[in-house]
Amino acid sequence: MPVAVPPKYRLSIAAAFVVAALVGCGQQSSPPTATATATATATATAPDFTVSKAPQSTSGDDPCTLLDPKEVEAVLGEPLAVPPFRASNGPLDPSPTGNTCVYETARFRYLNLNVQLSDGAKTYSMTTTVKGLLNSGGSGDGNEQRADIVKSRFKLEDGTELTGEWDEASLLPMTCCTFMALRGDQLITIEFAATNSTLKQAASLIDSAYKRIGQPLKIDGAAGVAAAKTLTATRPKPVPACSLLSRAEYEAILGPLKADPVTDAEDSCQIDLPSQSGGLPAQVSLRILWKWGYQQWRSDHQTNVAHSAEVSQIVTSLTALRLPGMPRSTAAADTAARQDNATQTGDPAEAIGAGRFKGFAAVKRDVMVQVDGLVIDPGKQQALLAAVLTKL
Repeated sequence: MPVAVPPKYRLSIAAAFVVAALVGCGQQSSPPTATATATATATATAPDFTVSKAPQSTSGDDPCTLLDPKEVEAVLGEPLAVPPFRASNGPLDPSPTGNTCVYETARFRYLNLNVQLSDGAKTYSMTTTVKGLLNSGGSGDGNEQRADIVKSRFKLEDGTELTGEWDEASLLPMTCCTFMALRGDQLITIEFAATNSTLKQAASLIDSAYKRIGQPLKIDGAAGVAAAKTLTATRPKPVPACSLLSRAEYEAILGPLKADPVTDAEDSCQIDLPSQSGGLPAQVSLRILWKWGYQQWRSDHQTNVAHSAEVSQIVTSLTALRLPGMPRSTAAADTAARQDNATQTGDPAEAIGAGRFKGFAAVKRDVMVQVDGLVIDPGKQQALLAAVLTKL
């Protein structure tokens, strides 16, 4: 069974070779987005999906039999919205014969567990070879490179070593949150970019999964497919980005526009304002990622620190979400948006914060919204982002 590789990561040529080589891999898809009512209901009821009495999957390779839903919920920090379900291509492709087991919450935070019971060493070797090339620039002895990888991969930020029921383990090259662990010829991979989980927590689930090989739980991943499809159907339907606000609403936030906002495809909107003093053009770009939003947000902010252990430590500067009308000067707003907020609580993706390169970004129900402005007051950019979030 192949390893699932997240679709939105920007891979180097070397890492892309890995993806091409793992052709059978189920690409990771992002979760569907639910209504606020569905979220509240699923959270309140906290259903128990521990064991099914009469499993329907008979192939003996059901990846959902290796983890107790309760231990997954403990890592996610919230209950599952639907029973664990099998999928061929992540949450958006539930399938009763899928190679991956998906654990998904009502907020569409999810874990993918992929289990490869044979030929795992070959798959793992290909990924670590590329990782060695990335780390060394392609020079040196391959065996020495691999040995260095093995020795360094377990170190957490506090200096402790990450251990478990595996012989070797590694993060997938050029990703923040795909952890692979090899034992003999068995390979288990967990993708956790669409969660707020740490590497240590994700690794603990792989450890538990290995301990249950040979003594699987009576959980049927095929039985959860119908509920997963129902959840997927609640995802917000994409609309042209510019249509979320009227021109009057744009002008109430940004001031008079030079022309009507222009939609570029479905996911972006260009808003032109009158030129500033000195003839400088004034423009705001609004981009919406309708799916894979949380995964992409986390990847954007953490790919560069993928080999540190506590990958949930967000290295972007954040500021709390404030609705339109925030009384701050341009300098003050810009400073506040780009300073670490020591009092920030909850999930940082759900507060307006500095984007990866510039501008501001936030995630709501797995939809990521980004605003970038050229010579536009940062406070107005944040206000625009907040207004768009209320429409999702």
